[in-house]
Amino acid sequence: MTAALVTVRVLFMNTSCQPEANMRITSGIATALLLTACKSAPEPALRQRAWLGGSLSSVQAPDTVRAGMPFSATVFAAGSGTIACNRPDEPAIAQGDRLTRVEVFVRIEPGNLTCTRDLRLYPILVSLVFRSAGVSTIRVIGLSSSVATAPLDSLERRVVVVP
Repeated sequence: MTAALVTVRVLFMNTSCQPEANMRITSGIATALLLTACKSAPEPALRQRAWLGGSLSSVQAPDTVRAGMPFSATVFAAGSGTIACNRPDEPAIAQGDRLTRVEVFVRIEPGNLTCTRDLRLYPILVSLVFRSAGVSTIRVIGLSSSVATAPLDSLERRVVVVP
């Protein structure tokens, strides 16, 4: 007995798999392949802006820095005590002469998570450089609450830049 070949068009819902794939498979294993095609591929984490948490959040940076020299600043974003609900992610940094804008993000792991309501501060370390002397501003952009559809909020910290 010869195995009949059939062409099956598979639509995957998981974004880590090909959106559409044509597979030529033997009819005897078609069902097994369809059931396991994307099962082993992990779901990507959801990336969203971090919650600044009102008066809890802050930006720590030196009062004075040297022009052209990198320095570290730490943004404390608020979130659930369940770390999988808000792992700090890579910030987006746009640096100008007198203003540096830092957008802070968190990754939310996929799956059935229960995010607790206890607030915890999460440090997000950034490396910055101001090129010219004077008073400069670090502006941190995040969400005004823990809801992903919340309006944007910001924190600011002034830094004196010496030559």
